[in-house]
Amino acid sequence: MRNWLVAVPATLVLVACGGGADNGGRGADRNALAAQACKAAAESRLDGKLYELDLKALGASMKDVPNGEQFLTAPITIEPGLTSEAKQIVECTVRFSDTKPQPDVVGFGFNW
Repeated sequence: MRNWLVAVPATLVLVACGGGADNGGRGADRNALAAQACKAAAESRLDGKLYELDLKALGASMKDVPNGEQFLTAPITIEPGLTSEAKQIVECTVRFSDTKPQPDVVGFGFNW
């Protein structure tokens, strides 16, 4: 019984201190950074038009590609609620570098 009373609190401390599947949060940070970079790329191509883009979905979609880059994709609605509303898919490729905190967008496009 005494071993159980020691093991449970020790396990809770280890779980609370981190080290999950996302490398202590770093994986989620990389996804968010990549999504932000892709959002900026989208905005630069939209010429100030209104849009709706789910950054969490974009970040969650991040997948490794064979050349060491990461690919992200998510739906985007351009000019939502207007007669000119258009629904497309953002496709964005980023590359992380050890020398910079933000990834570089190396490929971007809107796909119908």
